[in-house]
Amino acid sequence: MSLLALKDLFARHRARATGHWRLGQEPGRIVFMEAGDIVFASSTHPLDRLTHLLVERGKITQAQLDYAMSNLNPGMSIGKNLIEMGFITQRDLLDVARAQVERVVWASIATPGVAPAFEAKELDATTVRLPFDTPAMLLASVLNLQDRERLLEELGPLNQVVVLEGRRLQELTLPPDLAKLPGLLDGSRTLMELSREASVEPFRLGAFILFLREMGWARLHELPPLDRRALERALDPAEPALTPALPEPPPVAQPSLFAEIHASQRPTTNLEHLSEALDELGPDDELDDIPQTVPMPPDPEPEPALPIHHEASGSTELQEPPPPVEAVPEPSSRRRPLVLLLVLALLGVVGFGLSRLGRSRQATPAPPASIEPAPAIKAAPPAPEVAKPVPTPEPEKKVEPEAPKPPAPTPAPAPAAAQKPVPVPVPSKSDRLQTLLKGDLNQAVSQGLVQRKASQGRWSLRLEIACQGATIQHAAELLKGQDPDLFLVPMAMRDGRTCYQIFLGSFGSEAAAREAARKLPPLFHAEGNRPKPFRVAQIADRQ
Repeated sequence: MSLLALKDLFARHRARATGHWRLGQEPGRIVFMEAGDIVFASSTHPLDRLTHLLVERGKITQAQLDYAMSNLNPGMSIGKNLIEMGFITQRDLLDVARAQVERVVWASIATPGVAPAFEAKELDATTVRLPFDTPAMLLASVLNLQDRERLLEELGPLNQVVVLEGRRLQELTLPPDLAKLPGLLDGSRTLMELSREASVEPFRLGAFILFLREMGWARLHELPPLDRRALERALDPAEPALTPALPEPPPVAQPSLFAEIHASQRPTTNLEHLSEALDELGPDDELDDIPQTVPMPPDPEPEPALPIHHEASGSTELQEPPPPVEAVPEPSSRRRPLVLLLVLALLGVVGFGLSRLGRSRQATPAPPASIEPAPAIKAAPPAPEVAKPVPTPEPEKKVEPEAPKPPAPTPAPAPAAAQKPVPVPVPSKSDRLQTLLKGDLNQAVSQGLVQRKASQGRWSLRLEIACQGATIQHAAELLKGQDPDLFLVPMAMRDGRTCYQIFLGSFGSEAAAREAARKLPPLFHAEGNRPKPFRVAQIADRQ
C-alpha cells in the first residue's frame, strides 16, 4: 500500500486548507490546519499523549505523574495542574506540546494504507495555535520515514532527473548533509548521480526528493530505459577490421635514352636512324671489339666552375650536359653493342662541346672590374644621424612654472556651507507606491533605504521575495486600493542574483504585524507564500 496519508496531508498544505485533518477513529490522530499551516494536533494513541512525553523527556518522574493524576483539580487541564503543583514550568509545557504535535504529524505520515478524512471548517477561538514552520516540519517527517520499500514505491525509479520549480527551497534551512543538493538540481543528473556527487545515502536522498515533489517545488522526469546490448557493444573492444591486401602499384615505366636526348634539345647526330640500323643486326653480327671510328678527345684541364653567359639568343654554345643516365640492362645480348655505341656517341658530343666552350672563353673578354659587387656592399652607416645631439629636457622644465596649477579662487569657504548635514525627507506612502507601480527599482530601493532607517526599532511585514519587476508591480497593484505602506529591501541570493524583499507597514509590535497579515488579500496566502513579520533592525540583506 502507498503512503496515502502523506500525499493527502501535503495536498491540504498546497491547497491552503483550513479545518480538521483526521486519520483513524479510535485510536486516532487529528491535525488542526489554518490556511495550510499546521497549528496544533491531538491524539488518543498512548505514546502520543502529553503525560507520556513529559516522562519520556525527563520533565517529570513517573512518581510525580502518579501523584498529580491522583490529585487533579477537575477544573483545570493536566498541564495546568502540573504547573500549579510546581512539577514543570510554562516553558516546559510549551516545549512538550510542540513535540507532541511533531510526533502526531510524523506518525500520521508514516501510517500506510489508511485513507484520511478532512473536515473543512474555521477553527474555534479555543483552539490552541502554536507557531510552526510547516514546510520544515513536513521535511523532518519525511526524512524520519523508515519504510524504505514504500518510500521507493511512492518515489519511482532512481533513473529520474529532478528539475526545481521556483525559489521556495532557498527559504528552507536544510540539514548539513543535504545543503549541496539545491545547486545540483538542474535536470542534468539522475537520482543515483545526485547521491554520488552529494555523498548522500540514496534512501535519504529519495525522501528529500519525495518532499520536494509533494510540496510542488520540483518535477521528476524518467529517462528512457537503457539498451543493455548497445552498452555492452560500446564497452567491448573493437575488433580489427579485416581488409583485403592493397594491390601493388603498377611498375613505373623508365624513360628511354632517346627520350632524354630529345628532351635535352641539343644538336647531335640523328641517333634514331643509328638505333634502327643496329636493331637490324643479328646475334652473329655482334662486335667483339669497340670500333675506333670516333676519336677520343683529350681530357680538358680543370678550370673553376663559372657561369656561362649567353651573348645572343642565337648562340650555338652548348650547356653543360647532365651526367649520363645508367641504362637498364637488357636481357638480350643484342642490346650490348647498341649501348656501347650510344655511350661512345655521347662521349664524343661531350668532348666536342667542351672544346667549343674553351674556344669561346678565350675569345670572350674578361668582365670589367667595375662590375665587381664589392664596392656596392660597403654601404656607409648613418653615422651622422647617430651623432646628432639629442635635445635635453631642460626647455621642458622651463615650461612647468609657466602653467601654475593652484587656481586663483580658494574653494575653502564654498564646501563649508555644503558640509552641513541636509536631512533626507522620508518619502510618503503614495510616492513609494507610485514608484513600485512604475517599476523603477533603483528609486524604489533608495526610498526603501530611507524608510528602513526611519523605522528602526519597529516591526514590518515581509510579503514575499521577488526577483522580477513584474512580480513587484503585481503585488503593488493588489494593494493599491488600501493605500499601503510598501518599501523594498534588496537581498543577495546564494546563486549571485539580487532579489527584492517587499515589506508592508511599520508596526509597534510583532502581534500587530501578524494581525495585518491576516487582512491581506487571499493571493498573498497562496501556495508557497508566507507573510512573515520582521524587526526592521534585523532585516537580512543576504540569504
